[in-house]
Amino acid sequence: LTGAGGFLGWHTRLRLHALTDHEVVPVTRDSWAHLPQVVADADAVIHIAGVNRGSDGEVQRGNPKLADDVAGAIQAGGRPVRIVYANSIQAELDNIYGRSKAEAADRLRAAAQATGGQLVDVLLPNIFGEHGRPQYNSFVATFVDFVIRGEQPTIADRPVPLLHVQQAAQALIDGLDATAARIDPPAESV
Repeated sequence: LTGAGGFLGWHTRLRLHALTDHEVVPVTRDSWAHLPQVVADADAVIHIAGVNRGSDGEVQRGNPKLADDVAGAIQAGGRPVRIVYANSIQAELDNIYGRSKAEAADRLRAAAQATGGQLVDVLLPNIFGEHGRPQYNSFVATFVDFVIRGEQPTIADRPVPLLHVQQAAQALIDGLDATAARIDPPAESV
């Protein structure tokens, strides 16, 4: 489970532990260098680690680079591995983040196909929920933080698809057994 220390990774790791018998090996920034050894023994990789903040160049290069690392670890193992990728609905849009997520998906798909594995591409909308950090994980957390501090939040009046982080985690877990190559979890537009 890459990105196991982040918002979605933490929820996914705990949900896997609570509801399944899977042995979960968390991979974080601190253990990223051990990715090839971890993947060598894995039946599946849930790839959540990603870059969603930074300069345009950092975001543009970041997600494909992380995907290359995962792909390299899978190819080094030389056997089929299922990859469940925490992608974004932004991957279908023409923006830097979306293009970087789409490129990462292409690289992961190629690695899975080269080894006889499968990519399950989970396109997630905006996520909110417990332990979301204001000004980082979710505009919902930011809105709540502003209200708690007695400040006026900025409101853009447009529909936004939302998914609770536990539903997002479940969609990734569902990808471990899915027959479809793509999962679009149902979001609520608010």
